[in-house]
Amino acid sequence: MKESKEPLAKFHASINTKGQIVIPKKDRELLGLAKDDIVEVIVRKILKSDDKLIITGVAYIVAKLSSKGLITIPQEVREELGITQDSIIEVLLVGFHKFDDLVNPKGKSLLSKLTHKPFRIITADEESQLIEKSRSYYSYSIIEN
Repeated sequence: MKESKEPLAKFHASINTKGQIVIPKKDRELLGLAKDDIVEVIVRKILKSDDKLIITGVAYIVAKLSSKGLITIPQEVREELGITQDSIIEVLLVGFHKFDDLVNPKGKSLLSKLTHKPFRIITADEESQLIEKSRSYYSYSIIEN
């Protein structure tokens, strides 16, 4: 059997007003991609001229996947390649990393707090619990004089 040098997925996408594109659901399902997984993509801006498709710019992007399969094309990339909502975008999915493989339980807990509301009003009991919990995370002692 001959080995093929193909991307994991290749598709054309529209870019929304926030600079996001969607990785198709079928591709996400096939690869087992989920919210917070990290994807590596090559984005090509395509110009259609007569019967030809011309690649006018290419960028490599590492991005976090949203729950609906969205990734954001950074503003700098959109400006450099001249990508607008009318642009034809070709996307090559060239790699991915499962969130669970990248982050330990402590990191997951902290990141989940950042992705939701990063603050809340707490009671004195909750304050004590958080302080006690922090002592189990860190291996230093506070010595009072």
